[in-house]
Amino acid sequence: MTETNITPVPETAPKRARDRIFAAADDLFYRQGIRAVGVDAIAKEAGVAKISLYRAFPSKDDLVVAYLEDRNADYWRRWDRAFAKHEGDPRGQLRAMMEHLADRTTAPDYRGCPFTNDATEFPDPNHPGRRVAEANKRELRQRLLRLAEALGAPDPKALADGLVLLVEGAYAISQTLPGRDGPGRAIAWAAEALVEAQLGRDRSA
Repeated sequence: MTETNITPVPETAPKRARDRIFAAADDLFYRQGIRAVGVDAIAKEAGVAKISLYRAFPSKDDLVVAYLEDRNADYWRRWDRAFAKHEGDPRGQLRAMMEHLADRTTAPDYRGCPFTNDATEFPDPNHPGRRVAEANKRELRQRLLRLAEALGAPDPKALADGLVLLVEGAYAISQTLPGRDGPGRAIAWAAEALVEAQLGRDRSA
């Protein structure tokens, strides 16, 4: 019987050039800012020629949009996982979200919300990256509105908008008063206080 030689498949195949480019851009954009990072730096970090970058992403804006869309998808995946653990319990869902944000925004390596950062860097409402950032914030507002309605808030829009302000405040303060001892840890308490202010007012009416 003739023995057939089979070349073993390596456990981890080398990353494709596009994947390396994207991983480099994701890291550099988040740590250093989008405007501060040029395509030369991304190509060098990815270990590819600049022409390879432009084959994968025709322009830097295309790469920015891909970066933000990937971050957006990951953001809502984490949201959905946290909420699924407390299905049918809107108070528990809100608490889980705010505790996650308290932990995330006070982490030593946290560089702020990528969507807030992008909107700050690109004031032009027509910039394609800014459109992704604004869509993320609109979705956040809508989800918090649905959560406020599920909580039975007498004024769900006011509660939702108050929670949006808390979230954005935690993102912003993380860059000026960062760390585990910073005010970002208070977001879960502040959210609970907002809910109590509305629901308590409703019960006393």
